[in-house]
Amino acid sequence: MTTADTQYEKTSGKTVTVTVDGEPVEVPKHTTPNAVLGLAGIDAATHYLVRITGRHQHSFAGRGEEEITVHERETFVSVSTGPTPTA
Repeated sequence: MTTADTQYEKTSGKTVTVTVDGEPVEVPKHTTPNAVLGLAGIDAATHYLVRITGRHQHSFAGRGEEEITVHERETFVSVSTGPTPTA
């Protein structure tokens, strides 16, 4: 069982569908950024989640275990914490 599965069991109840990196993902309404990443198939050890609201971005870097409430059709992107390649 993965961390995301464990988190899902602890926070199970109402679920909503959000978009992570352009793909729909069903997540618990009350969850954590790391659980959202895990349910999207993204490694939370090498990525963090960013919530996109219009032109605003809300980063969860360093706060992956913080409880958050997500809403139907919210948009998120994952950001790699690895090195940035240069040309």
